[in-house]
Amino acid sequence: MDVQEMLEMMRDPLGAPFFPVVFQALLVVTWVLHIHFVTGAIGSSTFSIFAFLRKDPSLLRLGRITARLTPNMVGLGIVTGIAPLLFVQTIYDPLWYAANTLTGFWSVTFIFIVMGGYSLAYLFYLKGSKDGRLLWSAVASLALLCFAGWVMHVLQQVSIRPDQWMSWYAPGGVIDTRGIQFHAYDVPRLMFLLPLQAGLSFAATLMFVAWYLRQRTDADLAFLDWTASLGRRIGLVVAPLYGVFGLLWAFTEGPEFGLTAFIAAVAVGLSVGLFAFFWLQGKRPVLAGAKALGVWALALLVVAVTREVIRSVSLSRFNYSVATYPYIIDWGSVLMFGVTSVVGVSVVTYLIMVIYQSGQSADGTVSAKAEGFGRVATAMLGAWFGFFVLVGLFSSLFLR
Repeated sequence: MDVQEMLEMMRDPLGAPFFPVVFQALLVVTWVLHIHFVTGAIGSSTFSIFAFLRKDPSLLRLGRITARLTPNMVGLGIVTGIAPLLFVQTIYDPLWYAANTLTGFWSVTFIFIVMGGYSLAYLFYLKGSKDGRLLWSAVASLALLCFAGWVMHVLQQVSIRPDQWMSWYAPGGVIDTRGIQFHAYDVPRLMFLLPLQAGLSFAATLMFVAWYLRQRTDADLAFLDWTASLGRRIGLVVAPLYGVFGLLWAFTEGPEFGLTAFIAAVAVGLSVGLFAFFWLQGKRPVLAGAKALGVWALALLVVAVTREVIRSVSLSRFNYSVATYPYIIDWGSVLMFGVTSVVGVSVVTYLIMVIYQSGQSADGTVSAKAEGFGRVATAMLGAWFGFFVLVGLFSSLFLR
């Protein structure tokens, strides 16, 4: 049996419930949200530790804010990670399950690593961010979150090399079921996607937060100007390093898939573009906060597409393509997914509106339109929950 036959036999025999390329597009888009929050959490955690070690008054003030931001970012990273994971399991099921089998110990441990990272980040925010006590918990949290990123990196690297699965599963003809080996990794790629993107996510977030809070009537404009300037300076420092490690990634992983020039061009283009953007905000970076977040989202979209190109080219060597993935349109599943998405997005939109509007006013008020939209979104959520309960009861009582 060759690799192509193996991949075809490992696919879900029922196929995807809808057009596979739609799931591929959703995978790319939802990964952008996920990676922003993940890298933002690592960036804010790193800054908090740095601020409490330096003990500069302005750094400490911002460090307390970022200590609060870290567990929020981790939580959002976990929630937004569900969507891309769902789409990976749908159209790349042979890759995902094989990688998890080959690295089974770490795949299971990953859950507890993230739980520990989140819990320790929250512990520092709750008990230590006022006076810097329990700084060890912030350091341990950062270490665990980075290690979780390493595990996901290894899973990704293993998944796009199906021609090596058998040699990893049974080295020398002896089956190894421990799942503890880190079979494949690329350090420049990891540096590009995790710590350096963490710096850029944090820089964009600082500029956005400063722009957002300066609209309050009780805003400390001098502090917010300093915060935005700090974000710009971080961006100017990290952007060139982003390009350097992108080039290293191109020359370490690129030759294997014939994508050296492509990855290099993307890395250099992003590095130059981001550096130019941060450089051009020299006069009043606080006014460019919303623009900074938008530019960074666009950059992450380019990275997401690049990752997908690498995966597609890797699998094309074995004639595996999302475009040829079998599918049978299941309108019931599509309808359930669509309505659930609409309800979920409505509720999240309402929460974002409340957070945005209440944070802009000193007394925390929101507009009547937001309240009205909230009532509709909440009613939709209640009705949809009731529908699921009725479906469950019907299935249990009449479809046994």
